[in-house]
Amino acid sequence: MAALLLGVAYAAQAQDSSSRDLPKQYSYNPFRIDVGVGLSFPVTTFGIGILGSIEPQYSFGPFAVGARVEYHIEGNENEQDGSITKYNNAMLLTGDYRFSSGTYRPFVGAGLGSYLTAATFLAEDSYSGNDKYHVFGQKIGGMFRAGFDLPHFRFALQCNITGGDTYLGRKVNFSYLSFAIAVGIGGGRIR
Repeated sequence: MAALLLGVAYAAQAQDSSSRDLPKQYSYNPFRIDVGVGLSFPVTTFGIGILGSIEPQYSFGPFAVGARVEYHIEGNENEQDGSITKYNNAMLLTGDYRFSSGTYRPFVGAGLGSYLTAATFLAEDSYSGNDKYHVFGQKIGGMFRAGFDLPHFRFALQCNITGGDTYLGRKVNFSYLSFAIAVGIGGGRIR
């Protein structure tokens, strides 16, 4: 009987010490709102832009679903005969998968939705000086992202794919890559 109790005590201690070697897993509140900013880069040419976003999310297990609204402006892209400023307003349904429930949570995600696009051309015309042209459109597009969550912060690399059009004889591609940082409101660890 004493040997049996000693064996149970030894097994319990062994399990306790092995669980200390594993990364700690936490439970999180399921609702979170991410408010983010970032830098963007066009896919086909050189340029730089900025973006701002808000994304409420609901998590269940390692999965999260959300609705993302993002405003993006990208400017002074050198074209053949002038410059162009591009605008995107994205409204997407998103989904993420988190690989861990610890403090550091890497994830991958995707989104699908509508992109309201606009472009302003500043044409350099030798006859009439500078002329501005404005064009508008709407596209169905997608977004892929990968990154990691920390408590109340999110870092992500994103690729927004919206395609392009030809306006006034110029090809314009509205797709862009971005690096975004977001502050999470809610979604904290349950103690």
